[in-house]
Amino acid sequence: MGKRLFELILAVRRKCQGREERIQRELGLSPAEFNALTVAEDGGEITGCAFAEQMALSPSRGSRVLDKLVADGYARTRLSPKDRRTILISLTPKGRKVKLKIRDRMKDCENRICRGLSADEVTQVREALELLGTAL
Repeated sequence: MGKRLFELILAVRRKCQGREERIQRELGLSPAEFNALTVAEDGGEITGCAFAEQMALSPSRGSRVLDKLVADGYARTRLSPKDRRTILISLTPKGRKVKLKIRDRMKDCENRICRGLSADEVTQVREALELLGTAL
């Protein structure tokens, strides 16, 4: 009998986690900062609630991560002019620069993954991962 789906997911996660940790070390980022920079909008704004939700964090934990990003100069916040209870988050030039570096390193990882696959297989993997993300 083949491996269970969850076992396969864990095996893939372990392999990706090593690459992710290497990128974090190279850029001097904590895991929370790395994840936050990957979900933050490039040139736009995201609400505090959407930010925490995309990071799969509680609003209070998301707020602490955001405070660190702001303190380190990666992001800035402002109150929404439409609803002053809503915080809008945007990346600073420093944050956009680091996000670009993250994206470049992620592309390198993706190229390594795709190197041994045909275009059809890459499409199948992408569709399966999107389906899995929706199911979770």
